[in-house]
Amino acid sequence: MPVRPNHAFTLIELLVVIAILTILAAILFPVFSQAREKARQAACLSNGHQLSMALQMYVGDYDEQLFFDAGAADASGNSVSRTGAILPSTFTSVQKDAFKWWNLIMPYTKSMNVFTCPSDTAPTMSPDINAVADIPRSYIACRAAEGLRLSQIINPTQTIVIVDKWATDSVGAVTDTWLESFNGDFDPDYGGDRTRMFKAGNRHQGLATCVLFDGHAKTFTMGAIDQSADMTGCNLIYKYPVQYSGDQVMTYNQPSSQSANPNEPNICAGFSYSGI
Repeated sequence: MPVRPNHAFTLIELLVVIAILTILAAILFPVFSQAREKARQAACLSNGHQLSMALQMYVGDYDEQLFFDAGAADASGNSVSRTGAILPSTFTSVQKDAFKWWNLIMPYTKSMNVFTCPSDTAPTMSPDINAVADIPRSYIACRAAEGLRLSQIINPTQTIVIVDKWATDSVGAVTDTWLESFNGDFDPDYGGDRTRMFKAGNRHQGLATCVLFDGHAKTFTMGAIDQSADMTGCNLIYKYPVQYSGDQVMTYNQPSSQSANPNEPNICAGFSYSGI
């Protein structure tokens, strides 16, 4: 009777196979992770393109003027918006929520999904026009361009209107409606990871998705944004400061009012403004 050959693996062979698989996994898993993030980044940029188209349609319908800081006023009742607009005190919360920037451009997007970045693990649940917090929002509007008309924009191809925001920073949850570069929001997060901006979310492998005033969307690094007086909006802040109660609250040279973290400086103070 013939002897059947033994096809069993030896312990050494099994260990070699396991070692090879472990090495392959260590090589491939980061590649797969990066590929997934690239896909999420592409989806976020697609959101940016849709938001930019909605922005263009909105501006076209409103005499080339950008949405404004709705309802904002100081203790004396003076508007802190460039437009001078203040929503009537008789407005209900529902009426006021209808003027939030995302609700103003919602009719042009036809979908709340474009306000959510797939890489954002905790988007801010924001109110819709019925004051129901059912819009997961991953983006924030830039105060520097608030209320301006197209003719007032110095460099529309480099002016950020909407940008990714973080879910949290070193201070806590980022639920803000507006990003303020003069209060350190584009600066590196002083109390946390210095490769991250304070509120603007450069979450895509160091890149932030930005919607520009001229109607296109693009990703930028923190360094590219912080080195540009146009992208930070500082040129606009210099040319069109906002005042209330006799004090300038949106200027290029005031100290940052980021009281929770005063080490986030007014980034606009570092630029030169001659000839603007």
